[in-house]
Amino acid sequence: MTKVLLSTIYNSYSIIASANRFSVDRIILLVDKRPDEIMKESIKLIEASLGSVLKVEKVSTEIYDIVGIARQLVDLIDSIPEIDDVFVDVTSGRKPKSLALLFAAYARSKHIKKIVYVTEDTKQIITLPKMAYTLNTTQTHCLEIIKASTAVTNVQIAQKLGYTKAIIYRNTRELLEIDAIEKNGEDLRLTDFGEILLL
Repeated sequence: MTKVLLSTIYNSYSIIASANRFSVDRIILLVDKRPDEIMKESIKLIEASLGSVLKVEKVSTEIYDIVGIARQLVDLIDSIPEIDDVFVDVTSGRKPKSLALLFAAYARSKHIKKIVYVTEDTKQIITLPKMAYTLNTTQTHCLEIIKASTAVTNVQIAQKLGYTKAIIYRNTRELLEIDAIEKNGEDLRLTDFGEILLL
């Protein structure tokens, strides 16, 4: 069993604190496609201080595409053997990337050991709640149909699934309430959160 730290990066303090606290064997850094000098220096510091005792890897990601980053990170988490303990540090880096990592961790919460944030002033490690998305089968099917369509209505979804309109209206109303979909007239459209729910 390997302990893996999956972390956003800008400054190095949180990564070093998390790596030491959880005695990880492997660090995967989520690096900007075009890292600035501060990020480059932080990577060098981590490699210099920890690289001789554990494996440090870099994965290049976008900065602001939350859904795209979350999808990439879900694939990354899925590639880690299930027997390994995965720790997630969302402290450093741009907030959209940290949120994407958090959403990916929620989408694969059974595979995640802990999600943490490290305070800058005291270096205290705060454990964040591990949450999971729970959709029923009908809601999942509704999201899949909405994603596959440019414009679709509740009536069309009911016809495609073979359910009553009442069942579909109830389920899409719940999806609207959690902002997984949005309505434009009668047409339903997937939101970014709806995309994340389908990961």
